[in-house]
Amino acid sequence: MAFSEEHLRFILGFKLKNLRLEHGFSLKEASQKAGLSISYLSEIEKGKKYPKAEKLLALAGSYGISFDELVMVEGQDDMSPLEDSLDSGFFQEFPFHLFGLHAEDLFSLLTTSPEKADALVRTFLEVGQMYDFRVEHILFAALRAHQKMHHSYFPDLEEAAESFSSGPSWKNREISEVNLRRFLENEWRYIIDDKFLTQHPTLHSFRSVFIPGKRPRLFVNRRLLPSQKAFIFAKEIGTRILGIETRATTSSWIKVKSFEQVLNNYRTSYFAGAFLMNQSDLSSGLRTIFRQSSWNPSEMLELMRRFDATPEMFFYRVGQLAHTHFGLSSHYFMRLSHHGGRSQFEVTKMLNLTTLSLPQGYSSNEHYCRKWAGMRLLGERSRQREIAYPDLPARTGPTIQAQRARFSLGGEHFFSFSMSRTMRLSPEDDSSVILGFPIDENFRSAVSFWNDDQISEDVVGITCERCPLGPDECDVRMAEPLQLRKESDISRFEQSLQELEDQFSDTT
Repeated sequence: MAFSEEHLRFILGFKLKNLRLEHGFSLKEASQKAGLSISYLSEIEKGKKYPKAEKLLALAGSYGISFDELVMVEGQDDMSPLEDSLDSGFFQEFPFHLFGLHAEDLFSLLTTSPEKADALVRTFLEVGQMYDFRVEHILFAALRAHQKMHHSYFPDLEEAAESFSSGPSWKNREISEVNLRRFLENEWRYIIDDKFLTQHPTLHSFRSVFIPGKRPRLFVNRRLLPSQKAFIFAKEIGTRILGIETRATTSSWIKVKSFEQVLNNYRTSYFAGAFLMNQSDLSSGLRTIFRQSSWNPSEMLELMRRFDATPEMFFYRVGQLAHTHFGLSSHYFMRLSHHGGRSQFEVTKMLNLTTLSLPQGYSSNEHYCRKWAGMRLLGERSRQREIAYPDLPARTGPTIQAQRARFSLGGEHFFSFSMSRTMRLSPEDDSSVILGFPIDENFRSAVSFWNDDQISEDVVGITCERCPLGPDECDVRMAEPLQLRKESDISRFEQSLQELEDQFSDTT
């Protein structure tokens, strides 16, 4: 098994720490016996330093073992669990550095026993396998945590986008799909093909595919909207401006290879959004809308059209600016999809920067609450299709609703904006995106129309299977509250058992 330099340092440090504890030495006593400083030995035990041969000889001698016994990393039964875990995809790919840690710190924090640390890690991995939870899910979760730590706002990327847009390469050019394409072709000699993917029997659903080379090739799906093509071109510019080398080559993830790839994809997407929707211009437009005492959906749609954005691009960008420009420290973004001919609605994207309990993590077999505005918009599109499929939904363009709601269980109060549209590459499918905020003092201060009587007020759940609302409170229930009843049964059992114990326990 091949080990990285980092893992070799850690294995040595781990062995030395265990040897010291087995001999009952303090750090000071061990350092004196080996002729090293306390701080240097501490660095070695933490896996931060790998000493030279003469110091390794001194350390081995202080514990009465040979040099080979100390530095050997394979063939030792007590170290094999540690070696296996360090070799797992989780420890190789998880971005510990984002949280101020190294992979080795997890073991050091947990236990001084490799077997116990490995058992715990393997437990998590086994649970993940049972629920089809792969390393890539962990990496995307790490990205969401990274976004949450920064309120989804990254000044360095904002500055990079603004510097490019005002710099000599782009200054005074109109932002459009055509100009962005020409820039890539002229500046970096891109060969851009917008016919191949559309005609390909397997790749026709991809938005784009990138092939590196002396003359990079970018295949773009011809059926995309101009705004979607512009976003792809802006991402390519971001890749060059930010100096990114490790990147995804397809618009849809086929296989995640590393966290660096995941993070860089996010960074180039952020750059594209910041370039296409300048933070000053967008926040100014939003502020004008938010200051009005009544909700005007057409103005929000018009603002989106001004930036030639799709609902998903627009809401995601608004979420990025919410904290810095409007003092809204938490929000959630959710994308729902409805495939033509099916009754199920899917949550296909989620970014939850709030404390609200939202659908991610619930069984895909459960029925998500139909009372959310985003669900209602999808339902309306589905009804339109029954009347005039497929022309009417495509003609109507994006539709929008605002909603005030309380969760049926926790009682949390939140406000959401929802937009729905027909999918460009699969016209038989619809999607809606939701941008929501807790209704707190900051939101009431930032959005004047939060309590507008024209906006619907609803009590909503997460899934029908977990919702306590009765028939008089919900007329769109899709399934019985089986999960809620199961939890209620468990609670009753626990209460009865406690009463039995209290009645018959012998405390004398």
